[in-house]
Amino acid sequence: MASIILNGAKIELTVQKQETLGALANTLVPMLAAKQSLLASLGAVLAHGLAKPIAPTDPPMQACLWLLHEMGIRAMTANAGSGGGSVDKVTTEAERACDTSDPYSAGNMATGRAMAAALSNVSMRTFTLNGTQRPVKIIPRDKIEPAMQAIVDMRRLNEPIHVTTTRALASMVASGTALDDERIDAVISLLSDLGITGLSIDVTATTITLEGLFSEANAVASAYLQGGGLQGIQKTRERITQLNTHARNVAAGSVEFAKAAPAPMRHVAKARRR
Repeated sequence: MASIILNGAKIELTVQKQETLGALANTLVPMLAAKQSLLASLGAVLAHGLAKPIAPTDPPMQACLWLLHEMGIRAMTANAGSGGGSVDKVTTEAERACDTSDPYSAGNMATGRAMAAALSNVSMRTFTLNGTQRPVKIIPRDKIEPAMQAIVDMRRLNEPIHVTTTRALASMVASGTALDDERIDAVISLLSDLGITGLSIDVTATTITLEGLFSEANAVASAYLQGGGLQGIQKTRERITQLNTHARNVAAGSVEFAKAAPAPMRHVAKARRR
């Protein structure tokens, strides 16, 4: 049985429902969006629970402790209400390397390892746009939904969604939208969810080039957090494998890209190796 030492007391950990883990994720995501680390966010949630007080054996606290345990923490101190504390014992990098299990297996979903892996992923993503690396922001639902709808509206019959989304970003860049515009951030967030890690957009030559291969880690984390479950994760992995095979073997495809007025745009499907 897994356990963690909290404020000097050993706490046995019991498997929690996905609903409980999901509720914790909903609490953590705004904190991550505010650039607080996952560890600091979990520490704040834990301190808040201790101040109520909520018993460490209750589901909300168990979920929090599970995520900390799956991040390698074995003993910690947390101050009720203040959010202060310390990590007193953590597994070594060598010990963590020995565990080669799939973080998104059914067992690891049950314990919270999948949740920890997914939240760590979305809080540390980067995207390269025209050679400049930038953090991928966590976008609130009210900001991401208009971007999703705009992409749905411009999607052509049978067009892969990642192609439509790259066209959407290219159109915004070509129209002069500021690169720090929240609409750009929203589309980049969607591209990251699809596994794309970078694009080069040449407005003059009207070409879009994929930078690097598709990231399975990014796409799977997104699928998990969106409630895809085991089946959704399997389908996502199959899709990423197919896309990367295509990117390695196909030199170029073509899609239209609109600037101020409709103009041709070549979409280079083959990944450019960094």
